Amino acid sequence: MDPITLGVVLACLVAGFGAGWGLHPDTAVEALEAQSVALSELQEGQRAVLEQAGKPIVIDAELRSTLAEVPVQCREDAGGDPMSVPCQWATCLQYGQSSAQRPECREIETAMVVSLRVEESGSE
Repeated sequence: MDPITLGVVLACLVAGFGAGWGLHPDTAVEALEAQSVALSELQEGQRAVLEQAGKPIVIDAELRSTLAEVPVQCREDAGGDPMSVPCQWATCLQYGQSSAQRPECREIETAMVVSLRVEESGSE
């Protein structure tokens, strides 16, 4: 193939590609419309989340009084164990907040830290 024919063939290919590219349909409008729909749906979802987040949390009187008497770490129905170190620690802190004769919780705190370290090293 001589160089002139090769040049003409390449020029025709480039011209054909350019013409095809110039005539392809513009999808930018469709993409912008889809983005607009997605943004409006996102705003509606955020509005619903904000509405739910603005509502106050209501705890009934029975649950409130039960939680005030017994720490959640000690309640078996909440997954706690009344004989566990976290229960002892929470109880000591509870009495420390409400009693004029505050108990010393350092030994239980040390036991709590040790138990957490044991759990952490066991999970690795």
